Amino acid sequence: MHPPSRSIAVRRLLSIAAFSFVAVTATGRGADADSVTGSFTAGGKTYRLAHVYARQQPSMTDKGQTVVVILMTDTEVPKSVVDDRYRLELTDMARAGKVHGVSVTLGPDGKPSGTGFTYAKEFDGAIVNRADQQKSQVKVEGTRAEGDLSGNGTFGSDRWEYTAKVKATLATMK
Repeated sequence: MHPPSRSIAVRRLLSIAAFSFVAVTATGRGADADSVTGSFTAGGKTYRLAHVYARQQPSMTDKGQTVVVILMTDTEVPKSVVDDRYRLELTDMARAGKVHGVSVTLGPDGKPSGTGFTYAKEFDGAIVNRADQQKSQVKVEGTRAEGDLSGNGTFGSDRWEYTAKVKATLATMK
């Protein structure tokens, strides 16, 4: 048996190199996992934020503008609830104590825009939070949002506040 010719060896080497390049590219930046680290406090009880869901959608007040909505929660939220435009079932889940968290609406520049919601049993499900109650250092690039979020406010005599670092792929809702 003769050793493989030099051209066959070179082709094999090039094939291995091309495969390696494709594998590294496929597991690069686009494969960054969604994550949130931080905490949320409502009515004196603190919850660890562990799940993040983010999407781009038309603004509720200006259909010509696209906004980014980031939802951060302590427990996993069913896909059917996450995909619902108004997320009404999320309020029921919060009222039952099954989920606690915050949704924040950001403009394309990553700055707070419009309203979001604070979800907690302590607030009978959900309360509206305003853009001026939020701080954002989130950078929105293409289909990714990444950075720091924080906010605080009151509901009657109860306070809410959160701090979070998020990395999320943006789904698109039309």
